[in-house]
Amino acid sequence: MKQVEREREQNISLAKQEQIIINKGKRILIVRTSRREEQPGVLEAHNNGLRFTSQQNDKIDIAYSNIKHGFFQPCDDELIVLVHFNLHNNILIGNKKVNNIQFYQEAGSLVDDLDTNKRKKFMNMNEQEELEQEERERELRVKLNARFKRFVDSISELCSQNKYSLEFDIPYNDLAFYGAPNKGIVKLMPTVNCLVNLTEFPFFVITLDDVEIVHFERVQFSIKNFDMVFVYKDFHTTKRICSIPRESLDNIKDWLDQVDILFSEGVMSLNWNPVLAEIRFDFKKFLEEGGWAFLRDDKSDNNEEDSEDDSAFEVSGDVVEESSEDDYSDEDEEDDTSEYSDEEVSENLSWDEQERRAAEADKKHMQKQALKRGHKD
Repeated sequence: MKQVEREREQNISLAKQEQIIINKGKRILIVRTSRREEQPGVLEAHNNGLRFTSQQNDKIDIAYSNIKHGFFQPCDDELIVLVHFNLHNNILIGNKKVNNIQFYQEAGSLVDDLDTNKRKKFMNMNEQEELEQEERERELRVKLNARFKRFVDSISELCSQNKYSLEFDIPYNDLAFYGAPNKGIVKLMPTVNCLVNLTEFPFFVITLDDVEIVHFERVQFSIKNFDMVFVYKDFHTTKRICSIPRESLDNIKDWLDQVDILFSEGVMSLNWNPVLAEIRFDFKKFLEEGGWAFLRDDKSDNNEEDSEDDSAFEVSGDVVEESSEDDYSDEDEEDDTSEYSDEEVSENLSWDEQERRAAEADKKHMQKQALKRGHKD
C-alpha cells in the first residue's frame, strides 16, 4: 500500500511529456549525464525533444516544450564542458524526480585517455614535455567547446524549424561570485535570464523574471560576509544564498541594476514567512505604506542611532570644555595678570628693584598656599 501511495504522489507532480518523434538525421553527442550518476551514453537531438541512451540501454526523453532554460557552459575556465536543462515539470529518472538534468564531458579525463602511454612518465616530465601537455589540453578544450557548440546550435535550429521557443544561455564568468545556496560554498554565475551554479551538485537555478526583490542581510563593516535573499513575485517563495564575501557586494549591486531588479539591504536577518504572510493578508495596505520601503527603514534607523550617538559625544565634549574653563579661579587670573604686568614693566626697573618685587611675589604666593592648606584642614 505504501508503495502504491508513493507512486501516486510522484505521478501527481509529474506532467506527461509528448512522445519523442525520432528523426533519422539525428544529431548525436557522446556525453555523461548528471554528475552524481555519471552514466556515459549518447544524447540525440530529434524534432520535438532530446533522447539520452545509456550504455545499459536506459532511455531518458526530454521534450523541448518541457525545457524552461537551456545552458551551454564552455570549459574555458572549468574542468568540464556541459549542456544543462532546467525543466518546467519534473521528470522521473530511475526512482527520482528531477527538474534539472545535465550532460557533460570532462576535459582533463580525455587528455589522460588520449595520452595513456605517457601517464606513467608524468612525474619525470621536463619543461618541454610540460609545455606540450598544456598545449594538448588547450587544443582539446577548443575541440570540446566546438563540438558542444555545434550540438547546441543544432538543437536551436530544430526548435526553430518546429516552432519551439528555446534559447541557450552562457554563464558570465567575469560576473561570478561565491556563496552557499545549499550547504557548501559554490561558484555562482549570472546569465541573461538566470543566476546559476551548474558545476556542483545539487544544481542551483534562479529565474530572474520570477524575482520581485533582492534583500541583502547582515551587511555590516564588522562582518566579512553577508546573505542574499531572493523574494519571488508570488510573495510565497524565497531563496537564500549565505556567506557571500563582502567584497562582492558592489559588483552584485551593479549586476542587479543592469537587469533592473530592485534591491535593499539591512544589518539583520529577517524571518520572511510572517513578513510575506502579512503582505499577502493586506496587499493594499502594503502598497499604501510604501511597499518595500520598510526594508530600507532598518538601515535609516541605524544611521539615526549612530548620528544621535555622535551628537551626544559632541555635547559631552562641550561640557568638558565648559567645566575646564570654570576650573580656573579668580586668584589664578590675578596671579597671571600680576606676572604679566611685572614682565611688562620690568624693562623700566633696575635689577635690585626687580629682585625685590620678585621676592615679594614669592612671599605672597607662599602665604596663599598656606591659607589654602589651612582651609582644607
